[in-house]
Amino acid sequence: MTHMTRTSGVQPISSDRHTFWQRIEFACAVCAVFLSAVNFLRTNMFYFTLSDLLFCAALGLRALTGGLPLRLWGRASATVWLCGLLLLCSGLMISSLLSTAPIRGIVIVGQYLFAYLVVALVVCGRDLGTMWTFAKVYVASIFLMCLHGIYLIHIDGQKNTAFVSGNGRLTGFVERENECAAVIALAMPMLMLLASKGKVGKVYAIVIGATMAYGILLTGSNTGLAGFAFTFLGFMVLSGSWKYVVVGLACLTPFAIWIVHSGRDYLPAVFQKRVLGALETGDLSQAGTFDHRVELMHEALGRVQDTLWIGVGADQYQVTSAIRQPVHNLYLLLSTEGGIMAAIGFGVMIAATFLPIVRTYRVPGGAAYAACALVSVSMFALMANAFPHLYGRFWTVPIILTLGLATSYCRALEKRSIGNGALPPARILRAGRPRSGLGPIR
Repeated sequence: MTHMTRTSGVQPISSDRHTFWQRIEFACAVCAVFLSAVNFLRTNMFYFTLSDLLFCAALGLRALTGGLPLRLWGRASATVWLCGLLLLCSGLMISSLLSTAPIRGIVIVGQYLFAYLVVALVVCGRDLGTMWTFAKVYVASIFLMCLHGIYLIHIDGQKNTAFVSGNGRLTGFVERENECAAVIALAMPMLMLLASKGKVGKVYAIVIGATMAYGILLTGSNTGLAGFAFTFLGFMVLSGSWKYVVVGLACLTPFAIWIVHSGRDYLPAVFQKRVLGALETGDLSQAGTFDHRVELMHEALGRVQDTLWIGVGADQYQVTSAIRQPVHNLYLLLSTEGGIMAAIGFGVMIAATFLPIVRTYRVPGGAAYAACALVSVSMFALMANAFPHLYGRFWTVPIILTLGLATSYCRALEKRSIGNGALPPARILRAGRPRSGLGPIR
């Protein structure tokens, strides 16, 4: 396996101050990851959060102190990822320049470049210990957001504020109900990976997981609940340990029986109203705004043929729509606003993530890391069917972080195997030799 962190060629600063600035850069990166879901700390002029400011600081300092990881998750996957991002941005930019609002094209393309390139350059290419720190900090941030929501709704009784909507749904630090639920669900694979590798105690993991699950209920989001179930069950099955599957089912079955028989009244009222009724009856029309979203998708499908090559421009779907709202399906939204080029670009980016996942799965002890990344990426790809533009950093940080964890594990295993005089994991796989002396790294 080739080294995955080729630097950008930027000359580092003097050695006597090198360590100091590296620590500052690391602190900025950690704080940026921690605040990535804190959406309310932003400017009023455009979408730029405190987390974004810290990402910019970390990017500049990292370029000065050691160079930038241009290969991200490996040479091939990084090339494919960047090509997909280029297609996505080119489609949106070309369509926007030919539309009535070219400035919106510059803004939206800048947001996508920041979310999918700048964040990756800051987070990726680090050692495994650093990636564990990022994962712990991110999970802690989501846990605190859920605790904060529980306090506001059940103790303080707030409604119609920045963190709780008028109908009592938790919007959290993200300030959006469904997005808040999706962010909580995306943190679940990282929590399970931390627990499975002994980075978080089992008791702590259960408490954190239960708090996050209750946070999902407080959002009253059908999409979030489905995503939470998908990530929870998906990791247990794909991690390769049936012990987790058996334990998980043993814990969930009594809870489900209790809910069916006598536990309904103990669930949050907003969950009973928006989610539970649809689950019991099977009537999707009761599932929040499902019918309205389907109507928007039908309208978008009718417009795709007219915008196949040149779209209506970034952020212009809602302007030209009869319903005056953006379609909550990123694939259709990109097809109509940026043409087929933008939609293909997003698909290429998703496809590029499977290369490092497969590589990680094939090395000793890599199943859990690969499962974490695969579940996160798969859920992200599915969630794109229920949301408009996904350039918020609260979307990209968990995806990039899980991919970075998988890649850093492979690098750590490679370094150890070379130190022991053995073949690197990738060469062992190609040569078909036994994997002696290459046990998993924690």
